Amino acid sequence: MSSVYMDRASYETLDAAGVKRLIDRHMLVDEGKYRQLQEYYLGNHSILHSHKEHSASPNNRIVCNVAKYITDTATGYFLGRPVVYGSSDDNYLAQLQDIMDYNDEQDHNAELAKGCSIKGSCCEMLYLDEDAAIRMTLLEPDDCLVIYPTGSEEPMGAIRRIVTEDKDGNKITRYEWWREEDVWYFTAPDGGSLQLSGTEDHYWHGVPVVEYRNNDERMGDYESVIPMIDAYNRVQSNTANMYQYNDDAIMVLSHMGAATSNDIVQIKEEGTISWLTKDVNDAGLERYKDRLTRDIHALSGVPRLSDEQFAGNLSGVAIAYKLWGLEQVTAIKERKFKRGLQRRAELITNILHITSNPTYDYRDIDIQFRRNQPQNLPELADVVTKLAADLSRETRLKLLPNVSNVQDEINKLRAEEEQQLKAADPSTGYEALARALREAEATPPTADEDGDGA
Repeated sequence: MSSVYMDRASYETLDAAGVKRLIDRHMLVDEGKYRQLQEYYLGNHSILHSHKEHSASPNNRIVCNVAKYITDTATGYFLGRPVVYGSSDDNYLAQLQDIMDYNDEQDHNAELAKGCSIKGSCCEMLYLDEDAAIRMTLLEPDDCLVIYPTGSEEPMGAIRRIVTEDKDGNKITRYEWWREEDVWYFTAPDGGSLQLSGTEDHYWHGVPVVEYRNNDERMGDYESVIPMIDAYNRVQSNTANMYQYNDDAIMVLSHMGAATSNDIVQIKEEGTISWLTKDVNDAGLERYKDRLTRDIHALSGVPRLSDEQFAGNLSGVAIAYKLWGLEQVTAIKERKFKRGLQRRAELITNILHITSNPTYDYRDIDIQFRRNQPQNLPELADVVTKLAADLSRETRLKLLPNVSNVQDEINKLRAEEEQQLKAADPSTGYEALARALREAEATPPTADEDGDGA
């Protein structure tokens, strides 16, 4: 569990022993769950650890990694196109965008979303590097515990676990307790009690750890369908076992008496030879596998895009109906993720108040998500053009899927407009040269220029 709610008065009395109790009660207890969810994404499913009672029997262990497909599809649809930011304050937006670009925010967001899809939640920590630049790093939920006051979503603390090794391969575990104004550092040399190694003030004016949730229940996208994934793996493996068993079938000789090899060559009339095989009900197996597949995709909300229902000649509206379930899942993801991005913007703005401008307000930042789905660009461009009289240029640019940084695009448009105005200015460029030539031709020559002077 990456979070815990507790009474603020009780929190304020925490010491090293209290922090250790929180770690034991909430961080260590869920390690097995998070490990299983990660292993299923990587393809290490329970079928790989199954064994047959008879070692001579076929034991195919086939993994159909539907878990990875669900996470990759849901994450790609949600954040395949980067988040777009907007603000009425151009200077503020430019500074914020520079920080995002410096941290490769698009890739960072995608990894956060993937972590939420796998484990149900993921954390992010902001810090200042040696050059006092704002940086972001991803924290797995099994290495982070965010502490909230009861009835509030504003964190009052966070515990981070750091596991490293020394040069001899010995594991070293350290903990950081981030509070609203400072951070406490602990060591756990024997894996038991914590020892305070130091404290340090920070300037974030809040806990610089942000929790991103997949949903309120903090469930991963495929967590609820793992039993069905296991069932699908089993039926695929058993099907392969049956076919392999029949390939290696045993020959049965019946009513042959004490037959010798010569008798087998010259089969007696009353004897029979057959193969000991299993009857495979192909139609029944395929219906069962199809039902499992449909249930997995229906209950996870992620459609099977390779299905014949997603033909290439479908209209945009038809595809939207096919993606209705995924859209509902993504809408929940968007609301939860947006809350985390707003918290991130607030923490960054707290630092900018110190280093740049104390009047910046993180609530001026507009955050827009865009679905990563096939687009009819000519139709979309026509819509954007028709909205020119009703929407601002910034809002219209946000509608275009190929514009990832709206502010940069607006700056480029302004530069082009200024260049065009400058080129059309009679006092500059070609027009100025043409005017000078016309004036020279219209001016009569002086006496010295005609050679009539003394």
